[in-house]
Amino acid sequence: MIRALATPAPPAADRRAPYQGRAAFLLLIAALVFNAALCFLNTAGFPVSGGTVIGAEVAIIALTLGFSLDERPGPWLILAGLVTYGLLLLALRGSTDVKGVRDFLIPVVFYNLGMRSPDLRDADRAVLASGVVVVVMGLFEYCLFDSYQQYFNIVRYYVARGSMSPSEISELTGSLFTSGIRPDSRTILPFLGPHRVSSVFLEPVSAGNFGAVLFAWALYRRTMRGRGWLFLCAALTVILADARFGAYVCVAIAGAMLVGYRLPRLLWFALPFTILLALTVYGYESMQVTWQNDIAGRLLWAALLITSLPPEGVMGIMPDKVFLSDSGYAYALTQIGVAGALVAWGLFVLMPARNPDGWRLRCAMAIYLCLLLVISDSPFSIKTAALVWFMLGAADGAEPEEVRRMPA
Repeated sequence: MIRALATPAPPAADRRAPYQGRAAFLLLIAALVFNAALCFLNTAGFPVSGGTVIGAEVAIIALTLGFSLDERPGPWLILAGLVTYGLLLLALRGSTDVKGVRDFLIPVVFYNLGMRSPDLRDADRAVLASGVVVVVMGLFEYCLFDSYQQYFNIVRYYVARGSMSPSEISELTGSLFTSGIRPDSRTILPFLGPHRVSSVFLEPVSAGNFGAVLFAWALYRRTMRGRGWLFLCAALTVILADARFGAYVCVAIAGAMLVGYRLPRLLWFALPFTILLALTVYGYESMQVTWQNDIAGRLLWAALLITSLPPEGVMGIMPDKVFLSDSGYAYALTQIGVAGALVAWGLFVLMPARNPDGWRLRCAMAIYLCLLLVISDSPFSIKTAALVWFMLGAADGAEPEEVRRMPA
């Protein structure tokens, strides 16, 4: 059934319009920078609201949908099934919050955008350009911080869009996001000071995650032109954001890509649910109720959030909206339910690829997603997810011969 739904893409020459690569490039950059652009407008005096952010995201997804789907029935069937399931959950919750439906849309449309742009050199250029944009903006924020604040008041932007309340504004962080200043000692290169660079993401956690994504593509694309520059972009992004978890994820990605891809798919399918089970047991067995802002503390807090969910929360039909951004697994359960998680992860792991080498990248991204969901719901954010799923689609859709003939 999985093979029938995941209809292989037709040959590149049959499905690639001349403008497809340029459209994919522009859509990826738009998904990357639109929050920073809205922050700039809000700081300049053009009011931004939560509806403005949603509208921009819907526009990007809709345009991507137009360029990503073609006559192949498989993606249409998958998209229709997932969206129908998401709408069913909304009806059962009695809610109008379509964020769960959006969480289904982003992987499907950007993955198929990558499938329709099978020339890996196009993907190389898009990934490298994204890395350069992030680093340039990050250096501007770090080196010219006073000027940066005049154009990008991040706190005011998050208050305007409804993601923060004025009471959360801290004198310690000023115009930066809550985590923009490391209150304790910096982990990576302490001499850089407490400022954690957010770049176009406006908060440093996503910046660190994005550095791990860039690292994964650079490690995967051994024949990429400009590969060294991409490694440099990845390192600078993680260092400037002081992303401890991002650095750990890079190590795990390297292990998955070098040896982990040899593991059977059944083990990869079981991985996130094994982690979820372990966190659940930890949450019920632990006697601690306070946590510190370190890896052990974040694990404890994630476990406590998971075990706080009622049965309807696990099934994805809980009507009450609670803050679960610090536990991606808890967030995923409340948004798509355990049944939706099983189906979505099964599609991701079991779906065949035209290019067998693409499985290596898929394993790396599986590790990235499984680890990141422990402490954050950011894998669902379009800021980073757009490029992740595009990369996976490009790797899966590339011709095997194309991979072998790529110039060094």
